[in-house]
Amino acid sequence: MSILHYTALKNSKETATILISHGADINKKDKCGDTALHYAAIHNKYEIAELLISHGANINEKDKDGDTALHYAAWFNRKEIAELLISHGANINEKDNAGKTALYYAACEYSGETAEILISHGANYN
Repeated sequence: MSILHYTALKNSKETATILISHGADINKKDKCGDTALHYAAIHNKYEIAELLISHGANINEKDKDGDTALHYAAWFNRKEIAELLISHGANINEKDNAGKTALYYAACEYSGETAEILISHGANYN
């Protein structure tokens, strides 16, 4: 895990801003292939997600399982982060290595609010 990953985990926007301004690799992956944006989605750190996106984080970057930040936002019912990702061009129908979409994970985890957001933005449910 990089220091930028850790700032996302701990919601340290000030430190993340300093790291980014000094050239931290926004899309650096940890041993599981997760970026700081994945961490922000998993741990519901909206401001960090917003900061990373505003500095060029790859919204559709996949981890080793093929999951994007949107997959995690759906899995953990992070509806605000899902909306943020979608508004910045996240691929709603992107499939992971198992062929599952964010909507699939929202349905499996009873993340109704996030499922509704995904469907309202064109997620394929068939």
